[in-house]
Amino acid sequence: MTRPCPGASVEELVRNAWEGETKALIELLLRRGGLPGPRPNIKLALSAAQGLAGGGEKGHGVLDAWRLMGEAEAPVGTAYPILPMVGVLGYGFIASRASCSDEFERALATLHQHADDNRREVRQAVVTSLTIAMQGQSHPTLEALHGWTDGYFHAEVMLQALSEPSVLQVIRDADLVLERLQDAYTLVSDAPRSHQRSHGYRALVRTMSHAVAAIGRRYPQPVVHWIEQQVQGSNKDLLDMLHASLRRLRDEGLRRGDVQSIYQAIDAAEPAPRDPRWNVGPTRGRGKKIR
Repeated sequence: MTRPCPGASVEELVRNAWEGETKALIELLLRRGGLPGPRPNIKLALSAAQGLAGGGEKGHGVLDAWRLMGEAEAPVGTAYPILPMVGVLGYGFIASRASCSDEFERALATLHQHADDNRREVRQAVVTSLTIAMQGQSHPTLEALHGWTDGYFHAEVMLQALSEPSVLQVIRDADLVLERLQDAYTLVSDAPRSHQRSHGYRALVRTMSHAVAAIGRRYPQPVVHWIEQQVQGSNKDLLDMLHASLRRLRDEGLRRGDVQSIYQAIDAAEPAPRDPRWNVGPTRGRGKKIR
C-alpha cells in the first residue's frame, strides 16, 4: 500500500475526496484507523467525517459509499470497518448542522439504519453520532428518538447516547429524557418470554441499568421517582436492573434513607418461586470450579 504524501493534512485529503480522489484518504484511514483492535482512532475518524460532512453533495456521496459497505466489504477483524464508521459519523455532523426539518429527519433516519449493525465499531459510531446531534440540536434529537424503540439494539444505542455526560450537560428537559427512558423500559417490559434470552434483549437490560444511574446523577429526584413508578408489574430481570441502578446511585452519594421505601417495594415485588419446596436459595456460581 502506498502511503499518502507525508505533507498532506487530513483536511487536504478530505478536499481531494470531495473531487473523487479518495484513495489517499482511504489509505490513511486504513493505516492509522486503529483497526483491527479494541480502540479505533476515533479522533481521526471524526476529523475525516466532519470534513466530508461539510463537503456538500460530493462529501455526502463519499459518506454514503462508505457507510453502505457491508460485512463482505468491511469485515470484522480487518482495518476496513473504519470506513463505514466514518460514513456513519458524518451523519451525526449533518444532523447537528441541519437547517431544515427534512434534512435533519433524513440524517436521523440514516443513523437508524445502522443501529443494529453486527459490527460493534459501527454501532458505536451511531452512539457517537447521536451525541454529536444532541450536542447541536438536543431537543429535536430527543424528540426524534421516540421512534428508536422498534428494536432492542436501536434502543440500546439510544440509551448509550443519552448516558453520555457531554449529552446530559446540555439537556435541560428532564421530562423528555425520562420519556425516552420509559420508551426503552416499555420495550423490554412488554417483550415476550421468547425474546428474554436473546442477545439484543439482554444487552438492552444491561445498558439500561447504567443509563438509569447516569441519568439519575443528572436528575436524582425525578429518576428516583421514576424507579418507584416502575416497580409494580416488572419482571425479575427488570427488578434486578432497578435494584442495580439504585446501588450505583448510592455509590454516587444517594442516601439509602432516600430510597429505602423503593428497596422494600422491590423486595415485595420479587416473584415467589413456583414451588417453595424447590427454593434452594441463590444458585449463581454453582457448578463453577473454585480457583
